[in-house]
Amino acid sequence: MFAYNVVMTDVAHPAAKWARDAQQQWPESSLRLAAMAGHMHSDKIAARRAALIDLLADGRPHAREEIWQTIAAQLGKECWGKLPQEALARDLSALRQGGIRIAYSRRPEICGYYLQYPALQRPSSHPYETVNWELINHIRRLSVPQKNSRAFAAADFALRQKKLILAEAHPDWTAERVNTEARRQVFGVSTDSFA
Repeated sequence: MFAYNVVMTDVAHPAAKWARDAQQQWPESSLRLAAMAGHMHSDKIAARRAALIDLLADGRPHAREEIWQTIAAQLGKECWGKLPQEALARDLSALRQGGIRIAYSRRPEICGYYLQYPALQRPSSHPYETVNWELINHIRRLSVPQKNSRAFAAADFALRQKKLILAEAHPDWTAERVNTEARRQVFGVSTDSFA
C-alpha cells in the first residue's frame, strides 16, 4: 500500500478532512485537494495553515490562545515552534496574500480572528477564456529539451496525483493495480502497452 493511505488514518489531522473533501469534489478540485492533503503530511506549515482555515471557517472569532491550543491539539505541541506569535502572524499574512479575507475584532464580547465573508476573493468570471500570451511567448522561447522536460514533469505529476487519488479511493487495490489504472486514466494506456 502507499504510505499516503497509512498516514490518512489520523482523523484529527487536517489532511484527513481535506482528503475526504477531495472525494466529494469535481475531478479538478479533487486533484487539487488530494495533492494538498498529501503535501500537508510532509509540511507542518501547510498543515498548520489548513487547520487554521478549517478553524476560522466556523464563522466565529477565535482568540490567539484558542487558535494555538486547538491547532496544537490536532498537529502536536511543537507545530507552532518557539515563537507562536510570529508563526501565527506569518500564517495569517500568507493566507491573506492567497485571497482569504481574515479580520480581527477587538470588541470585548467578540474578540479574535474571523473570516470576512465572502471568505475568498473570486475573480470576475468571463464567458470566454483569456489567452495568457506572456506564458505562450515564454514557452516558445524554450529549447526543445526544455519543453520536453516540462512536458514529462507535468505528465509525471499527473500520474503521481492520480495514483494518490486511486489509492485513497480503493485501499484494497494492490500497488500494481493502482499503477495500471492510473496509467490508463492519465495516458490512455496500461502498463502492458509498454512491454
